[in-house]
Amino acid sequence: MPTLPVVVHEFTVPIRDWPQDHAGLQIAHVSDFHFRRWNETLRHAQNLLATLDYDLLLVTGDFGNFRRHWLHTAEMTRRFFDPLVSRAPIYAVLGNHDNPQLPTVEDQPLTFLRNHTIRVRVMGGELNLAGIEQTKRGGGDLDATLAAARPDAPTVLLAHYPSTVLRVPPGRVQLVLSGHTHGGQIKLPWLGCVWPNDRIPRRLARGVHEVNGTKVHVSAGIGSSPPLPVRINCPPELSLLTLVPADASYSPSLDAMTRRKIRRPAVATI
Repeated sequence: MPTLPVVVHEFTVPIRDWPQDHAGLQIAHVSDFHFRRWNETLRHAQNLLATLDYDLLLVTGDFGNFRRHWLHTAEMTRRFFDPLVSRAPIYAVLGNHDNPQLPTVEDQPLTFLRNHTIRVRVMGGELNLAGIEQTKRGGGDLDATLAAARPDAPTVLLAHYPSTVLRVPPGRVQLVLSGHTHGGQIKLPWLGCVWPNDRIPRRLARGVHEVNGTKVHVSAGIGSSPPLPVRINCPPELSLLTLVPADASYSPSLDAMTRRKIRRPAVATI
């Protein structure tokens, strides 16, 4: 399969009840690597993440392609993320192609969230970062995952399947990050996504949406998977999300704008 350049999509995401002191929090969201062998697409994605500016790097599953090859997946995961650990904290959940043993490998350069919530310090405040483990459809305990979330801090939930947002109680989570769909992987003119591969409308197969008052971002991912491991009109992507309060205008500070200008690559080609 030919290697493809990675597209960077940037979104400003207005969120109800998002704290003003967290305004401008930047999240890099990637998903669905389906690691097989090192190629130019992976190198390009890695170089972009080493150059772009963000506060957290969040990964929503499907590191592997076949569960039986999980040790190879662990090696590829280390190779990809090792150069990025100094950029920002990296957190992840597993997807349906991942072996549950993957997080047990020592010295991985990222932290796996396995049906639990942690509190992370960002921009002088706290954020609930939750992750539900979905190594099979319908897997993971959403109630247990969110049980430790503090009500006085906003919550970001990592869930491989986008349909998880349909189960989130209104007002409980401010942002859900998902993958799995590959953006449809194949998009046709005038039709768009042919098959979202989840129990969601085709329009939710990629991008930022709101479902029952909860914002959700679905990544089109980096890799491709069987039975047809090709991408047509749906290039691999990584996304940069800037989170802001929905009830206030947001203007990045001069320092933030300067920092982003310096770190942003002039060209995004292989």
